[in-house]
Order: sequence, then structure tokens, then C-alpha cells
Amino acid sequence: MVYPINAIDKLGFSEIKDKIKQKCLSESGRELVEKIQPQTRFDQIDRFLRQTSEFKDLLMNDGAFPVENFFPLRSIIEKARVEGAFLLEDEFFRVLLSLKTVYAIIRYFNEREGLYPNLEVLFEHLPIEKGIIRDIEMVIDERGKLKSNASRLLLEITQQIQRAEQEALKRINSIFKSAQDSGWTADGNLTIRDGRLCIPILAENKRKLKGLIHDESATGQTAYIEPEEVFQLNNKIRDLEFERRREVIRILVELTDKVRPHIPLLLSYHSLLTKVDFVRAKALFALDIEAEMPELSKEAEINLVNGRHPLLLLNQHHTVVPLNIQIDHIQRIIVVSGPNAGGKSVCMKTVGLLQIMVQSGLLIPAEPTSKVGVFKQLFADIGDDQSIESDLSTYSAHLSKMKYFTEFANGRTLVLIDEFGTG
Repeated sequence: MVYPINAIDKLGFSEIKDKIKQKCLSESGRELVEKIQPQTRFDQIDRFLRQTSEFKDLLMNDGAFPVENFFPLRSIIEKARVEGAFLLEDEFFRVLLSLKTVYAIIRYFNEREGLYPNLEVLFEHLPIEKGIIRDIEMVIDERGKLKSNASRLLLEITQQIQRAEQEALKRINSIFKSAQDSGWTADGNLTIRDGRLCIPILAENKRKLKGLIHDESATGQTAYIEPEEVFQLNNKIRDLEFERRREVIRILVELTDKVRPHIPLLLSYHSLLTKVDFVRAKALFALDIEAEMPELSKEAEINLVNGRHPLLLLNQHHTVVPLNIQIDHIQRIIVVSGPNAGGKSVCMKTVGLLQIMVQSGLLIPAEPTSKVGVFKQLFADIGDDQSIESDLSTYSAHLSKMKYFTEFANGRTLVLIDEFGTG
């Protein structure tokens, strides 16, 4: 639709997309923004504009919108798709929070049925399967950790570990006190060596305490010993922890197997979150630039009322001078003249950028009484496009574009030419 392809960048549309990306909550939302391109189908443009306009109204006038948890789910879902693979605790937690956000969004719009019809289309016919949430909440707690009672066996193992740890601590404290009373210990307290709780024993007394020497001090005067009976208890704890790990994996595999049949629905939920993030970002940007939805026309026409350049609005603290311009089947050509630095190029770029924004489903900083049509093509000759490779002069580059314009332009083409004749 746009020729040359870099005309979009020259008109500032890439900067507009960058501003919108900053409003996104998710990477998938930013990816959708990056894909924004001008459309030529009236119904599609109209739907995109109305969705953005409705979300802007929602943000301005309605209650707080549920946006607490927007997590990237696609990689998690793809992982769950593989037979034999299993999701980790934190991955299930992200799925759980995302599902709660999805249901909160659907509930939000259901409570306002009919107020935002174009936004309601986003989740139309999308079923609510709360069984997934119930299954996950049976296993994962509110902190995203596996519940100790996720299974009877897990609870038994966890309790055995706790009892063994208490017994090991009790025994080593008792042995430590006895060693202190016997004058065997060095100054200091119980210490950790190689992940084990050890007693600091003077080197000359290390044969008096049965156990495993894990370390020595730099001077060699102190040995760090794990008492034999505590060593046996700790080995028991380690074996129990291995057993616990096996049971945790079994539970996570079982839960993943329960979730796997719902993968198509989870992908639909992910898509909904992405689209909501995308439309919300466009609406937030519209608020920043005081944008409105113009009247959309099926004809190739433009009637901007108090149109302003969105990037100038954001970058300048003073008031931007608005423009009023009309192009239709009667007034097909407009020549903008004036002194240097008089705003001619800004005027032309404003018209081109606002047209691209509208056909990309973005609201524009202009009065809602403005009328913007749908052009099938936008041709622009803006700035110096001198080609070093083909050794074209600036003027030759202009002529090359003019040749293309005259060959391919039609009654639904918007043509912008800035400073033709230079070079």
C-alpha cells in the first residue's frame, strides 16, 4: 500500500509504534504492536478504531480494569504439550494467575454487557473452564509453592523430614554441649561445612569425637566434625529429600497431564490477554495525545478538523498549531506554499501520518467531527532519497518516484510530494 516502503518511517509511524510498545504489559503485546500496518478493508479498520475508542472510554470513565497479571504463556503451553514433560511450580503459578486475570476480564465485560460491543467480540464464544484453576489450586499455594499436602505421601514424607531435622538438631546441640563441658571444642558456635552442621573441635581432640571431618581451619588448629549419629540422621534426611523430590515430580507430571487436554483453550486465553494488552496500549497512547475517533468514510477523502502532529504534541511543551484540511472528489489537489521554516513539511507529514494511523486502527489528535476515508495506496516523496548505489542525484531520485506515481496511482491513492524540483 505504501511506496516507497521507508515512507512510513519518514512520516514518523515507527516512532508512534515505539510509543505504543511502551504501554504494553507483555512481550506478546509488543509483538502485535510491531506488526501494525495500514489496512485497506473498511470493516477491519472500523472495528480496530471502535475497539480502541471503547477502551479509551473505559479507561476514562469506568472502574479499574483487571490488569494485575499478564504473563507470557506460550512457551509454558508449548512445554506442557510434550508428552512426559511437566511444568514447574512457578510455571503453574503463572498459568493460575493468568487464568484468574482472564476470568476477571470476562466478568468485567459481562457485568457491563452491551456497553463495549466491539471489545466483547474479543472473547465471544470463549468458554470458561474453572476446573483448570481448581486442579492447580489443589497443588499450588498462594505463594506459588507446592502445597505440603498436595498428596498424602508428600505430607508423610515432609513430616518425616521435619521430625528427622528436629532430632538431628537436638542431638548435635546435646553433643556440642557435652564436648564443650569436656573442653574439646574451639571457641565459636556450630558452623556449616559442606552443607552439614558441624562442631568445631580442637585438633588435638578430634579423635575423641566419633564422626566425619568435613573441614579444618586455615591454621589446622580446629577440625569441623559432623558427629556419627548426626551423620546417620542427615543421611536419612537426604534419602527422604530424594524421596520427596520423586513425589513432587510425580505430582507435577500428574497435574500437567490434567492440564494438557486444555491446551487449545489455554492458547485462546493467551491470545485474549495479548489482544487486550494490545488494545489497551493503543487506548493509553490515545489518551496521551488527546486522540479521538474520526468519522470513517468508504470514499478516498480527508477532512481534518484541528488535526495535530502526535509526536509534536508529545515532544513540545507549548501548544501545537492545528491544521484544517480537506481533500475529496471536488478538491483533489492541495498545494502548500509559504516561507522556509513555515511548517509546510510538518503540515504534509501530519496529513500522511494521521492517515496511516487511522488505517492502522489508531485514534488521531483531531476533532471527532473529522472525516477520514480509506485509501488503497499512499505514495510519498519526502526528503532526500539519493541512491549512492545507482548514482542517482536528488533530482533523479525525485523523477524516479514521479515515474512510479504516474504509472501506478489511481483514484484511491493519496500522494504526498515535498519540495519537488530540488536537487
